[in-house]
Formats: sequence, C-alpha cells, structure tokens
Amino acid sequence: LGAAMFWIKVGSQSVVYTGDYNMTPDRHLGAAWIDKCRPNLLISESTYATTIRDSKRCRERDFLKKVHECIDRGGKVLIPVFALGRAQELCILLETYWERMNLKVPVYFALGLTEKANNYYKMFITWTNQKIRKTFVQRNMFE
Repeated sequence: LGAAMFWIKVGSQSVVYTGDYNMTPDRHLGAAWIDKCRPNLLISESTYATTIRDSKRCRERDFLKKVHECIDRGGKVLIPVFALGRAQELCILLETYWERMNLKVPVYFALGLTEKANNYYKMFITWTNQKIRKTFVQRNMFE
C-alpha cells in the first residue's frame, strides 16, 4: 500500500530508491519513514518536486467547498481518481464531511480497480494509519 522505499547498502556505498512518497500522513496511511541514513545516491519519483502548493488542509477545504456548492445548486460531481490510494482517501474525506454536515445526498462510487485495491487495504489493515486500525472492528472504511 503506497509506494515502496528501499535502502540498499553494498560495502561502504548505499542507495535509497523510492517511488512516490509522502512525509505527512494521509487519511488512510501513515507518513513515509526511513531510518536516518546518508545514501551515496537517492533515486526518487519527483513529479511535484518543484511545485509549491497550498497546504493539504487548504486544498481539502477548497475541494469540499466546491463539491458542497455544486450539490447545493442541484448539480452532480464526478471525480476521476487513481485506483490505489487517492480513491480511498477521497472516500474517507467525503464520508467524514457528509457525516459532519449531516448531508443526505447519496454518494455513488464506481468500483473497477478500486474494489480490488480495497481488498488489499482490508487484507493489510495493519499497514494503515492508527485511526483506521482503531476503528476497523466497529467500522471498516474500505467496505
């Protein structure tokens, strides 16, 4: 779940290889973590390396505001997302907001690959963040 990160050491040389990673926790996964190391080489995915963005909290607030405004006008919202990770995080974000605002508008979710990804999240629940693990018995967020 999430990207893989490898620290490989051969003799006195070491390499850290990682895909997309996040040093802040998501709604469903903890933050990326690695022991303190000083690799000779770092290989990393870097799509947003030079992008300066608003905080995650601001982006989520703006997103929810736009969704809510659209629904208030009688509109419908279609949100295309990647199957693994983002779909789960957005579902948790929307469900939490729906409960807090007591919204009765139904949310429809197209399954596809996301359903398969949810099965992995259920199987590897111990890899999710502490909040998800604590509530898993009473309420499985991936159902």
